[in-house]
Amino acid sequence: MIVTPVVYCEDDQTLVDAFNHLPRPNMDSNYWSSDELKDLRGRVKTFYITAQGSRCCYCNRHLGTENHRVWDVEHIADRSKHAWFMFTPTNLAAACLDCNTAKSSTEVLTNARRVTYPSGSQHFKIIHPHFNRFADHILRVGQVYLPKTSKGKFTIYKCDLLRFAEKYIEWENRAVDRRFETEVSTVFADGLMAQAAVENIIAQLPNAE
Repeated sequence: MIVTPVVYCEDDQTLVDAFNHLPRPNMDSNYWSSDELKDLRGRVKTFYITAQGSRCCYCNRHLGTENHRVWDVEHIADRSKHAWFMFTPTNLAAACLDCNTAKSSTEVLTNARRVTYPSGSQHFKIIHPHFNRFADHILRVGQVYLPKTSKGKFTIYKCDLLRFAEKYIEWENRAVDRRFETEVSTVFADGLMAQAAVENIIAQLPNAE
């Protein structure tokens, strides 16, 4: 799924425009948390939860609720590093609390000095919900996330998607151990190996998520 960007209502656009006209040195990322933006934040969160079909933009899990307390508004390019992108619609999405906490302030831009927001996936290290389809970069088999691309691998590690395997499957090594990366990197080495590896993983999984 490619997520559609939010369109601000007139009142919200006024607040956005006022911020975007500030000189860059005066753009304070903490403004996002101000009381003045409470309604805007709520509308943005509701929009992206719905637009994403109640699925986290990083782990692609269906949360089964629209309750705002279990969702975060995600700034894909972190607002503490790139405050000038704070209200850019294509920089916003809805993420589960665990993925957003794990990603934290990770730099996801290939060029951290950008002053204009990128218009394509090639400028991001991470899976971008407005530019990428999850399944093109990650194969999910039950609790296991396997990278198809370098972007998929980056997302798996930076958003700690290995936490699901750690919780439900008894891996020989902890998933965060770098040896795990070597193991999963071989999965897509060739078609026969991929098929055998995936079948082996499926055999280990519980029936339910």
